[in-house]
Amino acid sequence: MNFRPLLLVPAFGILLSGCIINVNGANARSFSEHEQQELVIDANDLSSLVARTGAGSLTIIGEAGLTQVQVAADIYTYEGVEPTLTLLGTGNKAELIADFDSSFTVSFSNSPYIDLVVRVPAQMMLDIEDGSGFIEIKGVDADMKINDGSGSLTIEGGRALDITDGSGAIRLTNVGGAIDLEDGSGDIEIANVAGSVKINDGSGGIMLEQVKGDVWIDDGSGFMTVKAVQGMVTIDDGSGDIRVEQSKGLKILESGSGSVSFDKIDGPVSMD
Repeated sequence: MNFRPLLLVPAFGILLSGCIINVNGANARSFSEHEQQELVIDANDLSSLVARTGAGSLTIIGEAGLTQVQVAADIYTYEGVEPTLTLLGTGNKAELIADFDSSFTVSFSNSPYIDLVVRVPAQMMLDIEDGSGFIEIKGVDADMKINDGSGSLTIEGGRALDITDGSGAIRLTNVGGAIDLEDGSGDIEIANVAGSVKINDGSGGIMLEQVKGDVWIDDGSGFMTVKAVQGMVTIDDGSGDIRVEQSKGLKILESGSGSVSFDKIDGPVSMD
């Protein structure tokens, strides 16, 4: 199978290496071909990574002192079904595309996918649009905008986070700025946040603790536990138990169905 070549950009160096390995269904979920590729681009003049990825896992690792964007890809596909896999420099952005043409993949019960491990400078901002598969981000000390279809999402670190998620568990820890999260379904765990937190959630449990700013939660269903908030907590809830412990105030606009309990509220308390 011939994969389409990478486009070369004169201002940047791109390295591509790969090998095709034929595998049987027992070893790779019935995919007939497995290819590994590596892409590298100089990041000295780049401030952000824009990634558009389809099915498969995505791991992004920020490294202090790194002067490149490095991508390692594991591609699982079928003969005749080729991926689009490119890493280009455009202005001050590194642009990564890793996906398959949907017109080829709909006929397969097991869709082709690409597992990615991406290494970036620690201060590089992220703009991620992902289809399905888990996402893990660590070591990045910058703002992030993430639009995720399905699969779990884990972020350790970062500054301001702007996240839209379809389904899957979410875990955000040690965040250096504010969080704005819109989630469809799946449990949410957030801890140690330097800014405010805003959550608009469809369903799933919420565990939130150690927040230095205000907290605002609009929740459809699921239990909710909020602890150690240095600002005001405002809740609009459809159903599920609510537990708030230690904040500078509590306002419950709607509690829906489920029990409500609170303790150590150092400020005004109002309930529906």
